[in-house]
Amino acid sequence: MENKGTILVISEDTDIQTACRQALDSERFFVQMTHVLPERPCTPTGKDIDVILMDAAILSDRRQETDPHAELTVNDPERPCILLSGPSTWNRALQMMKAGAYDLISLPIIPELLSLRVDRAMEWRTKVLELRRLQIFEQDVSRLWSVTKGELETSELFDKDFLAPAAFRLTIAHEFRAPLTALQSFLLILLKGYVPQENWKEMIQHALDRSEDLLNLVDNLMNLATARQEMSVENRSLVRLGEELEKVLPSLKVEAEGRGLSLTLIIPHDPTVEVHPNHMKHLWTNLISNAIKYTPRGGRIRITLDRNQTSAIGSVEDTGIGISPEDLPLIFNEFFRTVEAKKMERRGTGLGLPLVKRIVEGYGGKLEVTSTLGQGSLFRFTLPLATAPVTKETQPQPEAS
Repeated sequence: MENKGTILVISEDTDIQTACRQALDSERFFVQMTHVLPERPCTPTGKDIDVILMDAAILSDRRQETDPHAELTVNDPERPCILLSGPSTWNRALQMMKAGAYDLISLPIIPELLSLRVDRAMEWRTKVLELRRLQIFEQDVSRLWSVTKGELETSELFDKDFLAPAAFRLTIAHEFRAPLTALQSFLLILLKGYVPQENWKEMIQHALDRSEDLLNLVDNLMNLATARQEMSVENRSLVRLGEELEKVLPSLKVEAEGRGLSLTLIIPHDPTVEVHPNHMKHLWTNLISNAIKYTPRGGRIRITLDRNQTSAIGSVEDTGIGISPEDLPLIFNEFFRTVEAKKMERRGTGLGLPLVKRIVEGYGGKLEVTSTLGQGSLFRFTLPLATAPVTKETQPQPEAS
C-alpha cells in the first residue's frame, strides 16, 4: 500500500520519537528520525520530505538560537513544520512560530491529534505546491499570450478571467494562515494557562503584533482592489506631488532617524498631476518606507522630485541591501519578497510595490528600478503633468536633510 507522505521527526528524545512513529506508522506515513537540524530539506536517507515534526527542545540550547538552519527549517511553506513543545520550551517555540512555523502541538503527544494535524499539513502542502505550479504556468503562458495579443490588452483579461482567481485565492489563503495560526497559538497558550501571569503581557504583545500584520495585509489588499476604480476621471483632482510628500514625510523621517539613517530631500520643482490624492500618499509611503526598512543603520536615503516638459519625475534612492538580477523581474508580483528582505525585516506583505506599479501605470506613467545586491536601489517614476492651468509656480527649493 502506498505511503501517504514522508515525515521527518527532529528530536533527541526517544520517547517523542517513539510516540510520533507509533501515531504515524499506523496512518501509512513513512517516518524518518534525526536528532540534528537538517541542512537540506530531506531525510537522513536522502528522501524528500513532506512535513517536519520538530521538538522545540532541540532549539533550547542558546548556541543554537541563531542557527540559520532553524528558521530555514520552519519557514519553508512547501514543507510545513509542526513544533512539539512543552511548557519549558514555549518561549522558543513561539519565536519559531513568529519565524513561520506551520503549527504547534503541546506535549505529551496525543496520537489522534498528531495524525489529524499532519493530515492537515499535507493538505496545505498540496495547495501550496499547486499554487507554485499555477504561478509558473501563468508566467510561462502569459509571455506567449502577450506576444500574440497585438494591440489588445488580453494579458489583463487572461489574468482576470482564466487563471488568476484560483492562484490569487490560494496565495491570499497562504498569507493569512501564518499570522492566524500564530495568533491562535498565543491565545490558546494563555487560555490553557501554560505561561505564568507575569509573562502574559509579552504574550499579548505577540498577539497584537500578529493582528497588526493581518490588518496591514487587509489594508493593502483593499488598496489594490480599489485602485483602478479610484482612478476614474470623476475621482481625480489637481495634486501637487510635493504637498503630498510633505504630508507623509514627518513620520517616515522619524522612523528613518530611529534606525540611524540619513534622509535627504531635493525638490527643484513641485509638479502638478491630475490623480486621486490618496494614491500619491500610497506611492510615496511605499517607496520611502521600503527604503527605510531595507537600509542598514548608517545608510542614506535620497528623495528627489522634479519635472520636465511633459512629466513629473520622482525618485527614491537608498544604500540598502539591494536586489539581485534574478529577483528584479519579480518584485512587482503580489506577495513576492526576496530572501534578503525577509532576513532583514520579518514583517511585510509583498503588496507595496505591486500597488505602486498599479498606480503609476494606471495614470499613464512609468516605473523603473535599478539595483545592485548589497549596494542599494533606485526607484524612479514619471507621471503625466496636469493639463489644467496651474495658479502658482513653485520656486526651486534648496536641498534639505
